[in-house]
Amino acid sequence: MATPNDTAPAAPTTSSPPQTGAFVVAYRLDGKGGGQALDTTQLHQAWHQDEAPLWLHLDFRHDDVMDYLHSLAGLDEAVIEALLEEDTRPRVARFGRGVVTTLRGINFNPGAAPEDLISLRVWITPKRLITLRRRSLHAVSVVRERIDSGQGALSIPDLLAWMIETLVDQVGDVTHQLEERMAELEDAQLADDGCFEADDLTRLRRPLITLRRFMGPQRDCLAQLAQGPLWLDEETKVSIRESANQLSRYVEDFNAMQERALILQEQLWSEHNEQLNQRMYMLAIITTVFLPLSFLTGLLGINVGGIPGAESPYGFAAFLGITLTVGLLVLGLLKRKHWW
Repeated sequence: MATPNDTAPAAPTTSSPPQTGAFVVAYRLDGKGGGQALDTTQLHQAWHQDEAPLWLHLDFRHDDVMDYLHSLAGLDEAVIEALLEEDTRPRVARFGRGVVTTLRGINFNPGAAPEDLISLRVWITPKRLITLRRRSLHAVSVVRERIDSGQGALSIPDLLAWMIETLVDQVGDVTHQLEERMAELEDAQLADDGCFEADDLTRLRRPLITLRRFMGPQRDCLAQLAQGPLWLDEETKVSIRESANQLSRYVEDFNAMQERALILQEQLWSEHNEQLNQRMYMLAIITTVFLPLSFLTGLLGINVGGIPGAESPYGFAAFLGITLTVGLLVLGLLKRKHWW
């Protein structure tokens, strides 16, 4: 199977049937890389009568999803429950001749954060593939474009491998973006003119936490899927295994970036603490210098008789001289003891 970078630019996507309820799109693969988009009527006719590979993509937010899963596909309750469960994590489960797997993809919808991952629930048999999503997933759109251009999957296992490869490639794109942002923060920390804002580091660490949480189990999920049922051909297993290895490298990158972010956080705290200590040190020196001077002014400012120089016209000048001398002596003492 060719990689996405080896293929020519995709031709314009052909028009697909309008979505009604849970139905998003369905394809009959021609075994040559292309396929025919089916409407709901054609889908119902082909599902049980056509031996060609069929792919059905559904939006399970709609109530009529059960019409497709139970009435059309004839799936068992256990399979339907696994496909429609509310909270999902990457997993692989075998049910008879079919396999249920749940994957996560990058969210490229407008206004969404990429780390707000979208789940893709999959039911696969040798000739049938059912995928379910709650929100639009860009990786599925890429696979559809390849089928429309005649450069897509040749079979249902090949189609699954294409989807997995596209999902992993998009994780790689986000990984490279995070790597670039991390390098920028590290360069800013080493620059002479200062450091970076703590919010910048927080915005970087947040997607790393989410990606580590789901991509680690997804790597294990792909590795398990690469072992595959008996009907999964060797080429598809190799492709899924390679995607699992690639995702494993991305997970290692996430772990490394988390460690680098922790080092940056510690350096940021260290710099802030150093600045605070310097300011407190200067305040301590100022307090030390003015402490004896405050004592003198307080002593000579009491309202009792006998204050030296009270009647002399040179008393104030003499007091200023005394305070200046005391201040210089205190500074000299601090300098001698290397406190300043």
